[in-house]
Amino acid sequence: MGSRWAALLVGAWVVAACGCRSIDNVRVKPGAAQPLTAEDARALYDEGVALYHQQPRGLASVRDAADRLGRAAGGLADDYAAQWQAAQAFEFLAENETRPDSRRVAAQRGIVLARRARELKPDGVEGCYWFALDVGELADVDRAYGLDAVKEMETALQRAIDLDERYDFAGPLRVLGVLRLRAPQPPTSIGSPRKGLQLLRRAVELFPDYPENYLYLAEALRDTGHADEAKEAVRKVLEAPPWPDQEFESGQWKAAAEKLRGQLEKP
Repeated sequence: MGSRWAALLVGAWVVAACGCRSIDNVRVKPGAAQPLTAEDARALYDEGVALYHQQPRGLASVRDAADRLGRAAGGLADDYAAQWQAAQAFEFLAENETRPDSRRVAAQRGIVLARRARELKPDGVEGCYWFALDVGELADVDRAYGLDAVKEMETALQRAIDLDERYDFAGPLRVLGVLRLRAPQPPTSIGSPRKGLQLLRRAVELFPDYPENYLYLAEALRDTGHADEAKEAVRKVLEAPPWPDQEFESGQWKAAAEKLRGQLEKP
């Protein structure tokens, strides 16, 4: 998602999902890398985390971070943080890589890692959240997963909300709000612009300074007939300074907000 979740084009991929594949069947073949000592795995983990948080974040540094974090997760198979932080890095690649095959592989790796995190800590919000996002990325690049992906995302995101709705600046609320907003309505899927707007209003209520929340609130307001409020939400995104630790993403949010402003200004 140019802004992080723009890949959730569920309105398209839910409908296109004939012969739907199951997320449960997503697997990744183990590599042939040399076994790591616990010390080596921990060093890779520390390096990967540092690389992921370098600013401005970009594909080259995150590829390097994901490589380190993925190998570290294999050597720290019972470490919850190692699994979900690797899943987070692969989600960034699954969203931002340009080649479909690269996006698909990154999303699959992220799903497997986040699934392991959820096994290790069922009450951990991070595992649920990054699992949902990696599932969304896989469904965006391979639409055969669409219908099952929506179900898996909804379940994981609702669980994340129950555990900690404030995580990632109200990320579980924000992403479920976008999912509700863009998915086809029943009986095809779970779409509900009204419910999406409620979730996104809650996200803004919790974090009124976070630009990404306003970006998707603006979309929800537009789609529910509140054009003037939508324009004000867009203005907040465009006037916001770069968010700390998300310089790259901040630029994406502004680009998406500019596009939305153009749509709102059309007669």
